[in-house]
Amino acid sequence: MTSLEGQLLSTHLGGKIRAVETWFDEDPVSFKGVDVWICYRRSHPVSSRGWLYFYTIQMDLNLSPEALLKKMRESTMRDILAARDKDKLTTLFNTSPSEDDIDAFARHYDENPLIEGQSPIDRGRLRALKSTGLVNLAEVQDMEGTVLVRHFLQCHKRSGIVQPCYQVSLLYRNADDPAKKRTIGRANRFLYYSEFLFYKAQGFQIYDQNGWYAGIEDEKRLKINLFKEGFGGRILYGYDCEKAVSLRGWIYLMLRAIKRCLLQPEKQKDIRRRRKKAPRLPEGTQP
Repeated sequence: MTSLEGQLLSTHLGGKIRAVETWFDEDPVSFKGVDVWICYRRSHPVSSRGWLYFYTIQMDLNLSPEALLKKMRESTMRDILAARDKDKLTTLFNTSPSEDDIDAFARHYDENPLIEGQSPIDRGRLRALKSTGLVNLAEVQDMEGTVLVRHFLQCHKRSGIVQPCYQVSLLYRNADDPAKKRTIGRANRFLYYSEFLFYKAQGFQIYDQNGWYAGIEDEKRLKINLFKEGFGGRILYGYDCEKAVSLRGWIYLMLRAIKRCLLQPEKQKDIRRRRKKAPRLPEGTQP
């Protein structure tokens, strides 16, 4: 994987297919030597077929700190204030992480899985994302200096949007300790709120929570929705898209689609779900 500022060049099928990745409504610098354009969180599809709905929650960072708190659920606001005033937690931001910093995040992620059997994080992709110039790291520590939660974020300066991509916490390790579990839960909410304020001060306008589950079957993902909804942001939808920009790219996408239909029924089921409007959406949801 290689990159230019704000975009990522990656390879598929052993390096035979070259893709350029962009985010939100930013366009590639060039399609030269590229077979497939992959764009995430687009406001409108870039092709008639290669798109999927993506639902998310966005916070308006133009609001004052007080207004951001007032929009939250009472329980979320209470946890944030308790983390600040009772737990005395502190946050640290790294806006220019080194390769060693990225490796440290990856080790922490693998040593503290969110779920049993979690796959190791893709270190190559983390380093490639770092090379785009978009990556920041943030963490929250207790009074003893123990890191309770870490976030890996992408900061899109041109579009004014910041977005957490990965997070790691000590929650799974302390799942049987109710008091510690509550402290870590407060720490995570406090880190989100601290990020709202930090990136607001940096001139960012939107904090995108990177996903909202639009289905009704997955109880675990519905619980994650509740956590995210507690911050009081706006639920909206956009599009994740793929577009062939060469004949080789068109052949690759066609063959992959056939493979999924024949050999990957669960993947195909998820794709069909993401081609339909959500069965439940709050009133006022907008593209």
